[in-house]
Amino acid sequence: MKLRVIATLILVIGAVPMATAYAAPASDAAASTAPVPNAQETSAADESSASADGDADYTKLYIESDHDHPELKPGESGEFTITVKNGEDESVEVNPHLYVSPVGEDRVKKSWVTIEGDTTIDAGEKETYTVTVEVPSDAKKGYYNGQVAFTDETVAYPGRPARPVHAASISLEVWRPPTVEIVSNTYLRGQVEAGDSMTKQIVIENSGDQAVPLSPQLKSERRYGGSSSSVDPSWVDIDAPNQIAAGETETVTVTVSTPEDADNGRYDGNLDLGLKDPARNDQNSYWQEVSLNFEVWSQPEEPMTTSFQVSEDAEDVTLTLSPRSAMYGQSSSDKQSSFDVTFVSPSGETVEANRVKVSDRGHVDLSDTDDPSVVEQGDYAVRSGGQEFVYRVDDPEAGSWDVQIMPENTIGFSYEIARNESSS
Repeated sequence: MKLRVIATLILVIGAVPMATAYAAPASDAAASTAPVPNAQETSAADESSASADGDADYTKLYIESDHDHPELKPGESGEFTITVKNGEDESVEVNPHLYVSPVGEDRVKKSWVTIEGDTTIDAGEKETYTVTVEVPSDAKKGYYNGQVAFTDETVAYPGRPARPVHAASISLEVWRPPTVEIVSNTYLRGQVEAGDSMTKQIVIENSGDQAVPLSPQLKSERRYGGSSSSVDPSWVDIDAPNQIAAGETETVTVTVSTPEDADNGRYDGNLDLGLKDPARNDQNSYWQEVSLNFEVWSQPEEPMTTSFQVSEDAEDVTLTLSPRSAMYGQSSSDKQSSFDVTFVSPSGETVEANRVKVSDRGHVDLSDTDDPSVVEQGDYAVRSGGQEFVYRVDDPEAGSWDVQIMPENTIGFSYEIARNESSS
């Protein structure tokens, strides 16, 4: 169990005529350099800690903790240590106890804290105290604060209650393990042709003992510049139940349908699933938000044409075409990418190219990965590397050639034209 405690380092120098220097508790950083309050500013409860002329005379104790904050679940316990050094020339009697401020909320309960250690510290010596925090099983989640004080000496500031001079702070977080989890990817990414649609699914699991609400909504975001546009809410259809029963798993289906006149480009959006996890802080909702990112493209009406030179030594010409995969994953379309390829010789003759090779590429990763383009296959994380289509023209005529390429069902492609030449 991970433990943490905020350290409070107190340096107090006493018995100095007319002026006394000290450091206030670190939990009040704004007051750490403030002057010692005079007699008029000190409450009646603090009069025993201040001299008649307004100068405080505190016991010289130096407080250090091991800098850990307890983070505990209900029913758990943890401990940390505090070291106290006696800077006096004689032994000092201490009274280790839990101090909680009379104001504020979520204060550490005294019944939760046990402090072990000697009550006498010899002159110039150190003593180590073990602080054990036990959180009852019915404790509510949240942040709890308090201080481990070693004397009854206090200091006060205007408008604030008195607080211990010799103390180390406790900042305890009581938490519960989440019961609602998004078990699918939280990034919905892909590509869609204008006038077509794509569908993605979000799988949510509720392992708790009570139903939780589910009300997904597309959050509107105002954008200023940038390379992407906000998703039009009218393009998005969300199908989901209104709650997830205890111990059940539900699926949210998100369908993006783009109009035929949609502008090409990238579109971003954010889905707020409207989940409420009893074990999570309601103010932290980032965990149940899903990113929606996709590309819109349009099928061209005319082929792309490019020219290349062929020498007299060329035995053949090969054209390799590689359709581009969708951004962060494959296209949602079930249609396979293809190309219609035509070569035009220097004499203007049309040459139908023969497709001589089709290959599939991929990458396999045996390490953990959060890449949304990866498909888990048992122990293997498989990422598609796309396809290659190879076309060939044998015994090409020397001179300037053109090739016309019409892509189908792909957002883009790369090409390579190779001339295999014989040695002269």
